[in-house]
Amino acid sequence: MGLSRYLGGDRVGEFGILFTSLLALLVLPELLPGEGAVHWQLPLFFSVVMLSALSTVSRHRGEMFIAGSLLVLGLLPQWIGAFGIAGVDTAGRIPLALFLIYVSGLILRMVLTTRTVDLEVVLAALCVYLLLALIWAIAYHLIEAYQPGSFSIPAALLEDKANPDRAVSAALHYFSFTTLTTLGYGDVTPVASLARSMAMLEALVGQIYLVTLIARLVSLQTVQREDEARADGD
Repeated sequence: MGLSRYLGGDRVGEFGILFTSLLALLVLPELLPGEGAVHWQLPLFFSVVMLSALSTVSRHRGEMFIAGSLLVLGLLPQWIGAFGIAGVDTAGRIPLALFLIYVSGLILRMVLTTRTVDLEVVLAALCVYLLLALIWAIAYHLIEAYQPGSFSIPAALLEDKANPDRAVSAALHYFSFTTLTTLGYGDVTPVASLARSMAMLEALVGQIYLVTLIARLVSLQTVQREDEARADGD
């Protein structure tokens, strides 16, 4: 049923599930053993998170077909690469990024068009924020794959010698989230011009999104309270 449930007033908690799974995605992969995670644990967990994102898509068959197709094209190479076939998982990051962009757009459309504000709407808006960080992390990984050395990553973040690609991916995910929140510890830095441009764009988008989101939700909440007060007066 997905996003359309919000427009019909039936809130089912799907964004709470997605938000929780996205937060878990930040922590749990670092707790998984490196060798086992390569085989099935990390791809399985990531697939579950992406399926929770897919579950938020509208019941419209066209939207579900587009999102589902992109997700399959994105996850299949990762599963193939997880079982020892090198060089295929990077190709799957492009449709995976397109899937995240598409789903984020659908969720954002719901947030911007809803007439009421509750916890699920707030969680939906926060999900978009976290998905933005994932989108940029994938973009950073593609830049690094196309032009190695685009990012300066300290050796301490590349300590997983058995799985160097996983270590680089984890470092770039970390860099993306710290950039989006403008935290910027400075340990991972963009070196290439494209990498620097993408980092600046991510920081700008993150701040604009938060400012616009807060203004939108506050205005909706104000209107909602005025309508409730008016209804109580009648």
